[in-house]
Amino acid sequence: MSLTIDSPPNAAALMHSLRDIGYELDTALADIIDNSITAGASEVHITFETDPVTKVAILDNGDGMSRDELIKAMTIGSKSPLIERSTKDLGRFGLGLKTASFSQCKRLTVVTRQFDQTWAMCWDLDQVTKSNCWDLIQLGDDAMVEIYQFDQLEDTGTLVVWEICDRLQGDGNRSNDNHVLQKFDNAEKYLGLIFHRFLDKSPSSVSNLDIVINGRAISYVDPFFRHKPATQVHNLETIKYKDVYIKVQGYTLPHHTKCTKEEYDKYSLGSYRDSQGFYVYRANRLLIAGDWFRLAAKSDLTSLTRIEIDLPNNFDSEWHIDIKKSHAKPPEQMRDQLKQYIDTYIQGSKRVYNSKGYRHKGDVTPLWHQYTNKNLRSYQINKDYPLISQFMEGLDVRQTSQLKQILILIEESFPVDQLYVDYASSPKEFKTKHTDEELEELALSYLENFSNIGFEISDITLLLEKNAPFSDYSRDWESYLKTSKE
Repeated sequence: MSLTIDSPPNAAALMHSLRDIGYELDTALADIIDNSITAGASEVHITFETDPVTKVAILDNGDGMSRDELIKAMTIGSKSPLIERSTKDLGRFGLGLKTASFSQCKRLTVVTRQFDQTWAMCWDLDQVTKSNCWDLIQLGDDAMVEIYQFDQLEDTGTLVVWEICDRLQGDGNRSNDNHVLQKFDNAEKYLGLIFHRFLDKSPSSVSNLDIVINGRAISYVDPFFRHKPATQVHNLETIKYKDVYIKVQGYTLPHHTKCTKEEYDKYSLGSYRDSQGFYVYRANRLLIAGDWFRLAAKSDLTSLTRIEIDLPNNFDSEWHIDIKKSHAKPPEQMRDQLKQYIDTYIQGSKRVYNSKGYRHKGDVTPLWHQYTNKNLRSYQINKDYPLISQFMEGLDVRQTSQLKQILILIEESFPVDQLYVDYASSPKEFKTKHTDEELEELALSYLENFSNIGFEISDITLLLEKNAPFSDYSRDWESYLKTSKE
């Protein structure tokens, strides 16, 4: 005969295990803000202090909750992921509020106000550890008014407070204040990306949301750099899955030479190479930022490609959305179609980079030559470059041999690996153009050297126009040389 046995989990063990699901401060804050958006909030104020101890408050002006709704919200696993939800509901498991908070603190207090009634409840992990019971504490009016930022609560809304923030500040020493500040700086950038559709105040915005950290409003970051004219917007496509049409939109970002350093730092999201891939949205909230889902390898040639995907919130199971809403995996039935879109959209990025690789047109003489031998590529200094060849003509055999050895040494010592790493991570920090003063100084060296062997200014001008780096710039070199010689 079979028996059904009620086997409740160990309260202390489960509560502490929920602390290690993998949240960081940024993902934890995002999970709390999800609840605020679902509650219809137009403002979310995040306030924190580190003196004498670290406290964090997340306050919204949403609909608030009744007492029963607050108890449900504070209950572990309060919502089944299998039930149908509103299309605007950003939750899933009914765990986010608790797991996100416990990842940063040991005491979670939630105050909510609705219809002139205010309720406050608290989970204290030290108390749960001591009693090994599910001791959810309802706070009275006297205790309620002492809660951090309680006086900022409006007519309706919810206040989430983190105290005993052992995971956020570590040992709690003042020396860790800068560490906490840095974490919030990083969180500000993350939230500006994750909720950019809500923070965008343009007519196409899906919401009129403000997120404020210690009095400073967060600015949004559109990962597709849509306001930049050099951004290529590809045709909108759809994938049909279970009778639902999923929108897929590809973008080719502008080459870094088309951006200011400030633009690149903001929209590269660290680096173009690392941030290429799919950007998956669910109910307008960004879940995944830059992942090919093992359908393609990240490479420099494809680094300008970003693909936007919009999912309804009833596809969580099919896409394996995790508790933190920061990991997903497309269903097998969609992978082939997604791969086809990758193959199509990455061509835009490849065209941009390939065009950048052929800057010298026609019969322009480059300073460096590229050679390929047995599929191995090398770069050699062009001995026919005018200044080099003219200089070598004045050398005897021994000096010519020595110069060639020096040039070979330069070629073979070229720091390819370091250049690759540095350029991939910080392309805007590379000097790729000459100043006018540098070009003029180099042009004068041409004038001096070639005038001495009988060249006319018209001949020297032709050399400049046909040789790098002068060939990359539009300028009346003949007039400049004539003026300089007078």
